[in-house]
Amino acid sequence: MMGLYQILVRPKLEHFVHAWRPNLRKDIDLLEKVQKRATRLIINARGLTYGERLKKSGLTTLETRRLSGELIEVF
Repeated sequence: MMGLYQILVRPKLEHFVHAWRPNLRKDIDLLEKVQKRATRLIINARGLTYGERLKKSGLTTLETRRLSGELIEVF
């Protein structure tokens, strides 16, 4: 199930994060909410925080991906 998320959903979210470049906190949180919900559905780990679910799945936050993409673009 995690493979499907990484193949079908994650690239679209990353595209939106880089193409849209949300600056407002509410817009960043809106995109991040999609990944929060997906990790909650995919990883059957009730009681884990979002950060713990990300570590378990080997993912990073979309905000971190956006920042790393911007750094790659600059350098």
